[in-house]
Amino acid sequence: MQRRDFIKAGAIVGAGAVMPGCLSASVKGKDRIKVGLIGCGGRGTGASINMLNADQNIEFVAFADLFEDKIGPSISKIEAEAKKKFPNQAKNIIDPSKVQRFSGFNCVDQLLSMKEIDVVIEATPPVFRTPHYKKIVAAGKHAFLEKPACIDITQARQMLALADEANAKGLSVVCGTQRRYHRGYQEVIKRVQDGAIGELLSAQCYWNSSGYVGHGQHDAMEKRGILKGLQPDDMEYQIRNWFSFIWTSGDHIVEQHVHNIDVIMWALGDNRMPVDVRGMGGRSTDLPTPIYGDRFSHFAVDFDMGEGLRIASYCQQDPKASDEVGERIVGSKGIMTTALWGSACKITDHKGKVIYMPTGKMAQCMEMEHKFLLDAIREGRKVNTLKTLVNSTLLAIAGRMSAFSGKKFKFEWMMRKSKEDLVPKQIAFVKNPVAGVPVPGKYKLV
Repeated sequence: MQRRDFIKAGAIVGAGAVMPGCLSASVKGKDRIKVGLIGCGGRGTGASINMLNADQNIEFVAFADLFEDKIGPSISKIEAEAKKKFPNQAKNIIDPSKVQRFSGFNCVDQLLSMKEIDVVIEATPPVFRTPHYKKIVAAGKHAFLEKPACIDITQARQMLALADEANAKGLSVVCGTQRRYHRGYQEVIKRVQDGAIGELLSAQCYWNSSGYVGHGQHDAMEKRGILKGLQPDDMEYQIRNWFSFIWTSGDHIVEQHVHNIDVIMWALGDNRMPVDVRGMGGRSTDLPTPIYGDRFSHFAVDFDMGEGLRIASYCQQDPKASDEVGERIVGSKGIMTTALWGSACKITDHKGKVIYMPTGKMAQCMEMEHKFLLDAIREGRKVNTLKTLVNSTLLAIAGRMSAFSGKKFKFEWMMRKSKEDLVPKQIAFVKNPVAGVPVPGKYKLV
């Protein structure tokens, strides 16, 4: 099916579809878990490969994506990984001749109508995470949700309610905050929580990178002719280039930097929320807008956590800028530093002497998060990590709102009174004019 064969008005962001059966996700013991993938891009395909590497007693039975051209390559990559790593089990893990393929605006409803599916991987552009999870819960499926949890405060409120609904239905949901499944992070943060660095004085987190996410992806699609005939104010263009537009991604502070914010929130106990928020940022890259989206290239946010503790949050996506990705907490007795790559998880004294550093081989945390979910499903244990991701996403959303508007505000104001809603009224292949890059002092805080 070609792109224009399914250009129809639709409602991805609509009410959750009513699916047959209240709770279809039931797996016993060593049963082969049946998996459905929603979102067949790079992250959805990668998450599927992570899952099969974590547990070979699964079977991919259905794939759904708004764009049919994404489904075939995703299946091929997953099949190739299964054949490479587990040649004797590959046909049981994924059989391309048997998997169901759904595309177009009703693809999610079609996939979720399959009673045999036990767990769903949801890895679509972030704007669709909330409406899709509403449908997943209504269908009674366990889920792995990629980060972030949502893109704005309106969706955040919905996700908090959905986390409670999933609990009430006995559904498990695990989110893609893989650092929480990294043994180095786990051991260091446990020691911080046990008082190894003393009283917490300040915290910093960083995702400063040397490339603009969306640059290479856009150019690759343009080279392949996928964007031919599309303009930046076409909604299809924006969804295909979702990493470059505010309404589709929430901006990179929400879509990417949420990882680092989440680590600090974890170390602080997850339930400690800011008192005040003051952010700033802008777009310094010379990649033209709206061809390469309308979002900022950098943010700096000060979160006042009360009792003298502040979090400094920095993220940047300017080509050829210096890289720095990680987290740091300063205490009265020492300093915690963490990063996902290398031997960067450690506790030092104030002079830099290492007090503790985890040793030994670290399991692949992007696989361990799937093992955690699948083990729980098989054992009949309910696990639900959605609220912790929503809390971390809320900080990223607040930072973006403050930086866009140039305003300092109470976090409690955002939680109770903000009416921010970035989702267009109509989700269809129509024109969706781009307002331009937000200008602090002019962008309205609502």
